[in-house]
Amino acid sequence: MSTRLFLTACLSCAGMAAVCSPVSIAVGEQPPLFSEEGGIVDIVAVEALERGGLAARLEWLPIGRMLALLQADALDLFITPSNTPGQQHPHVSFLEARGVLFYVGRRFAGLKASRLEDLAGMRVGTVLNSPLRNSFEKAGIIVDEGPYETLFQKLEAGRIDFAATADVAGLLIIHKLFPGRESEFSFTGFSYSSISAGLYAKDRPDLAPVIAAARSGFAAMKADGSLMKLLRDFFGPEWKRVKILD
Repeated sequence: MSTRLFLTACLSCAGMAAVCSPVSIAVGEQPPLFSEEGGIVDIVAVEALERGGLAARLEWLPIGRMLALLQADALDLFITPSNTPGQQHPHVSFLEARGVLFYVGRRFAGLKASRLEDLAGMRVGTVLNSPLRNSFEKAGIIVDEGPYETLFQKLEAGRIDFAATADVAGLLIIHKLFPGRESEFSFTGFSYSSISAGLYAKDRPDLAPVIAAARSGFAAMKADGSLMKLLRDFFGPEWKRVKILD
């Protein structure tokens, strides 16, 4: 059951007394990077806020509903990838990875695709309300939207030809779902986009201190080496695929 999130901010502002205001933060469930059970993006976000003097708890939403709310600009404060709606708002970016298309190697032996158009007519799996639909369909790709948690099962069963996600996310998912069979899967050498992840807030005076705290805390995590340790512990040998931002 999702836990209602409140983030209590007690900050001193120039010319003002300390202000305390509860703020709700939304996160779309997309394991392993965004997960109520401990995803790297939410772990980093919470620690960055804590380093900046704020205590945080997160409210989890199914990714399809999260994307619909972002499309409607209905969220005030949220953690999300950069390829989703809501990018016009102030934010602090944490990490970046490559968006790629995973596939079962034996089905596309010697694949030489170098752009989306090379996969025209193929069926690509994405999440519900996917922000990728327009660019994929423009390239002639058939988009198959569904729950994120079933994406790689559909890929393995042959119900889709490719699965769209960040390279580091897909590698961890395959290792979890198909241990010992990792070599059966591959992903495209080209990236359909770079995907960063961060904390976003509407451009309002009461939310500006949250972004400032996250930015300050994230800088502290980079400076003392704790961020690098988190990445190494979470991703193992794949940690070098992750780019640190801001």
